[in-house]
Amino acid sequence: MSERQKTIRKFSWFRLCLLVMAGYFCYAIIGQQTELARIHQETEMVNSRMAEAVELNKSLVAEKEKLNTATYIEKVAREQLGLVKPGEVPYIPSR
Repeated sequence: MSERQKTIRKFSWFRLCLLVMAGYFCYAIIGQQTELARIHQETEMVNSRMAEAVELNKSLVAEKEKLNTATYIEKVAREQLGLVKPGEVPYIPSR
């Protein structure tokens, strides 16, 4: 029976503390990794929105530059406002 008593280990508080600490560190690492993944996903979403905003800004700046030209102003005045130059006869197609 003395052999059997040697194989049975005594309860060790040290091992229990090590096990609890290892579990806590695993929990902390997993929590940090999920938070980092969420932040990375949010960063990608913000970067894509930023790229869309930059493209929209470029198109609006180009349109603003077009609005300053006389030919574009004349085109808009003729098409949208129905204005004509002196001496011209307006043509309105019937639908």
